[in-house]
Amino acid sequence: MSKRAPRGRTGPNAAFVIMAIVVVALMIGGTLAAILPIGGSSDGGSANDQPAIQVTPGAEVAKLETQVAANPNDADTIVVLSEVLANSGRLSESYQWYDRAVTLRPEDAALRLAFGRALLRGEQWFDAELQLTRADELDPANATTAFYLGQLAEQRPDGDLALARDWYQRTIDRDPESFVAGQARSRLAELGGSATPSATPGT
Repeated sequence: MSKRAPRGRTGPNAAFVIMAIVVVALMIGGTLAAILPIGGSSDGGSANDQPAIQVTPGAEVAKLETQVAANPNDADTIVVLSEVLANSGRLSESYQWYDRAVTLRPEDAALRLAFGRALLRGEQWFDAELQLTRADELDPANATTAFYLGQLAEQRPDGDLALARDWYQRTIDRDPESFVAGQARSRLAELGGSATPSATPGT
């Protein structure tokens, strides 16, 4: 069953999200191409099989870094570079680029959310809190931001489970039918709580 995305502002430069998706899709496509030749199968290739087309994260990173070197203020390319690095497991490298992107677009809630998620994955608790809190201030109706603030409160060493439950409830209140709302209900159940009916959507 399809679920609609969380409500919230996409920001004036949402094109970078599309760019990042295309890059990741190319990366995935390149991996699959390395396994199965084009036009063939895993049971053996035919004489007419064409060479596999591969797109590696390293090659994409090098290309993006060249573009940024030519235009240091190209925030969209910097964001895509940050996403490619983060999604390739090169979190520590992604942070400097996210930081530069935030300097260029400080009011971009979606960018700060992406930065906060990458910091959370790297267990950079303090910096993750800064970015996610600012994202929530810029877009207080975003259910995804609320969910990751709940994840932060739950996962950090000095975690506050009561605060985590509060953020998960806010996730549900902000967009009850969203995918993250479903995740929030699961986390509430795991934490021994239960979601209450949404009375104040968008809070």
